[in-house]
Amino acid sequence: MEHGSTAQPRLTDYVRPVWSRRWLVVVAVLAATVLTYAFYARKPDVYTSSTLVYVQDPGDPVSGVPSPQSTDRSVQNQASLLYSRDTAATVAKKIGYRGTSDELLRRVTITSKAGEDFVNVTAQAGTPRESAVIANAFAAQLVKLIDGSFTSRINNAIRFSRQQLERLPRSAATQVAAQNLRDQLSRLEITERVPPTIAQQVDPAIPPSAPSAPKPLRNAFFALVLSLVLAVALAFAMERFDRRLKRPEEIEDLYGVPLLAVLPHTEGLASTTHGEAAMGADFQEPFRVLRTNIELATLDSPARTIVVSSAVPGEGKSTVVRNLALAFRETGKRVAVVEGDLRDPKLAMMFGTVPGPGLTEVLRHESELADVTIEVGAALPGFDELVRIDAEPRTAAEGKPANGSSGRNGHAATARGGTVTLLLRGARPANPPAVLASDRLREVLDDLRDAYDVVLIDSAPLLAVTDTVALLRYADAAIFVSRLGVTTRETAKRLNEVLGRVPDVHLLGVVANDLSRLDAAGYGYGYGYGYGPYTDTPPAASNGAARPKQTA
Repeated sequence: MEHGSTAQPRLTDYVRPVWSRRWLVVVAVLAATVLTYAFYARKPDVYTSSTLVYVQDPGDPVSGVPSPQSTDRSVQNQASLLYSRDTAATVAKKIGYRGTSDELLRRVTITSKAGEDFVNVTAQAGTPRESAVIANAFAAQLVKLIDGSFTSRINNAIRFSRQQLERLPRSAATQVAAQNLRDQLSRLEITERVPPTIAQQVDPAIPPSAPSAPKPLRNAFFALVLSLVLAVALAFAMERFDRRLKRPEEIEDLYGVPLLAVLPHTEGLASTTHGEAAMGADFQEPFRVLRTNIELATLDSPARTIVVSSAVPGEGKSTVVRNLALAFRETGKRVAVVEGDLRDPKLAMMFGTVPGPGLTEVLRHESELADVTIEVGAALPGFDELVRIDAEPRTAAEGKPANGSSGRNGHAATARGGTVTLLLRGARPANPPAVLASDRLREVLDDLRDAYDVVLIDSAPLLAVTDTVALLRYADAAIFVSRLGVTTRETAKRLNEVLGRVPDVHLLGVVANDLSRLDAAGYGYGYGYGYGPYTDTPPAASNGAARPKQTA
């Protein structure tokens, strides 16, 4: 059954969607910014010039009373006269423009604000001079149109007044009306001869000193901001639909078993010191926690053989086997590691040894167990001190342990630490599931159980192949490794279903692997307990061997 995590959100839960997809965000932002800059940088320069035309409403030609229409609406109506093809054709002819009227109109913008008596004429062109010429020409045409409109109104008023005067009967009763018409006609004729200033151009357009467009830097900045917002939104959307497990408590909830340890992300997965296998500084405390939790989980009946597996490849089970073996060995336990993954072995590389005959040859009765096991040196901090503490009392006469051995385990320690016994895969069998299901494997594991305190078995991923099922039946206990950012909810659910069909599986718990430093800061896992990693070897003593990545 799929469980939902009840843990409260942390700050890292809001940062993780962007941080885990930071390269997507960076690439998207850089691409949008660079492409926007390149696009606008290739465009030709555009120059913009503007001029203003002041328009005054003279009112009614006869009465002089202002028009009932608002002044700004009248100005807008007059300004709209410029957006005609006839006007554009007249302007084009006057300035010698070689394009079409429509092209010229697209270069001009005519605006007027409510409550103002000004019309703004703006023109764009490929050269500074041309933009100023076009703006001034349209402004002059607007003045001409407005003045012509008022002159036409005067002429109409004069004609109408004369017609009224001619139709007026000649009698004493109409003498006053006739005199009024003659006075009105006289005023209109004077206005016709000396028309008032209705429209005039103010602040003529001049050639600009710099182009108004394009602006690559400004547009690139806007593209950067917009693409960053969209990329971050996309990262959160992808996180919302991402089914991979991101938090350790999600792993514990979905598997329904205890979380034994949380392992940090580190590049030092297969450290060596003086040619001996060692735990990296970031791994020492987490694997000691894992070892302690395994021991606490099996206090009543200590597990001697432990299968370490995962749901799918790439979750880090082989890395866990290697470092867990070193963690058990540093407490003085005799440790053997068996390569039960017969399809994709990695332990030889992890321990820095050469592959050779191993488990397959023993199962085929082609080799003896003692002949194919390999003693791998382990550089363990404080191991020599542990040997001295655990050593049995020496006889006064011989100055040696009473039983003749070098320690309580009966295993001699190397000069700088202990050893881990390694049983590699050997030749790849034709049918791995059948080989692992044989009774001979049970005998080999029983022999190892008798000879060692802890036997760790690196098995194949359970959901990938069926090889691990036989090992789960033979072993005393099992732990599974789940890699954060790799294991999905569906994978965890399927693994639980498979384990439910395997009888007598003693599942101790699950290990959350590859916790990022960002998440570790929020959880307090693995990165700094205030004491720092202990080592009895100076950092310069590392042999600089290549460290494989965490893909096992």
